Amino acid sequence: MGCLQATGHTTGRFYRPELDVLRFFAFLLIFLFHIFPDGRDPRIDHLLKGLAPVFYATVPTGRYGLSLFFTLSSYLICELLLREREATGTIGVKQFYIRRILRIWPLYYLGLALGVAVALLPGGDHGDIAEIAWFACFMGSRYTALHGWTSNPIFPLWSISVEEQFYLFAPWIMKFFNRKSLCGLCATLIVVANARLYFLGTVAANDSYIWSDSLVHFECFAVGILLCLAVRSRVCRIAIWQRLLLIAAGWSCWLYACDCLHSNFEYASANPGSWSLMGGYALGALGASLMLLASLGTSPKLLPRRFIYLGRISYGLYVYHEFAIYITTRFILRQASRIEAPILLLKISIELGLTILMAALSYRFFETPFLKMKNRHEVIKSEPILDAGS
Repeated sequence: MGCLQATGHTTGRFYRPELDVLRFFAFLLIFLFHIFPDGRDPRIDHLLKGLAPVFYATVPTGRYGLSLFFTLSSYLICELLLREREATGTIGVKQFYIRRILRIWPLYYLGLALGVAVALLPGGDHGDIAEIAWFACFMGSRYTALHGWTSNPIFPLWSISVEEQFYLFAPWIMKFFNRKSLCGLCATLIVVANARLYFLGTVAANDSYIWSDSLVHFECFAVGILLCLAVRSRVCRIAIWQRLLLIAAGWSCWLYACDCLHSNFEYASANPGSWSLMGGYALGALGASLMLLASLGTSPKLLPRRFIYLGRISYGLYVYHEFAIYITTRFILRQASRIEAPILLLKISIELGLTILMAALSYRFFETPFLKMKNRHEVIKSEPILDAGS
């Protein structure tokens, strides 16, 4: 394993297709975590037979797809802003916020509008509208911490609130902090996240409160920035077997966090305690960083073009996937809890296919105009050269 010094790293373009594939992988983890049963299920036992215990141990790690999203987001933001500072001598904070607004807000508020529509449908819960108001103010993470998960399909969007909180200070620290100061800030964020976890363990907070707490996820943002500082302006040469080893190590971190430290105790009887929480969330961030490191520098020849595309529409996949699950369960296969094992596979295929269809249409006809406006405010281009749709 080694790294080569990259040339021209301050040029006006930074695009790595392997990170799009990683985005799709992160979404897929979350999708599988949301659609598979929470406990033992005879249909799964019938389908997988002797492999069913492996499945039950692995599914909870899907929640760390979100940790991977956070880590990847901070890595990219750090890389792009530092390149902008090197190229221009400063960072345009106003331009940064314009770019983020054009990328995040249109689809985010469309998702919330769809959530309102679901609440107003026959059989919907009109009380969801008050919950959606919290999300509209980017307080979804706080609402979830206080009241638990909403039944409305918008519930995954609480994590956008955490992203927006990171964006509040990201351009400022990249503009004024040097490398040493950034490392010190990241160390501080990690300490703060673990202090928060220690406190939440002592008061026996429930899983939804802890998982939706913004401070605990700042550990992932800190790790992403540190990884950027460690490998930026270099192209890593990693053999395939080394990449596979890093992926296995990352997944092992997630498995140990869930199965041994019980950091994911949503369906367990009690909070596992401060030290288990601190260890579990640290392993979650470490696993995400290992997955990210494993992907960096992958030859484009090894990357399926379809996965690259799915990674480019991964924001839409994330926003729409619970709506696809809702549509499938309510209108296509209404007896979802009673269907046999073969139909379960069909149900999952329909949900994933519908998610991809909705995201693809959204990307082409709704998001693209906003992306074109966003690109006019970019200093460092982060899109494929031949991607006319963005």
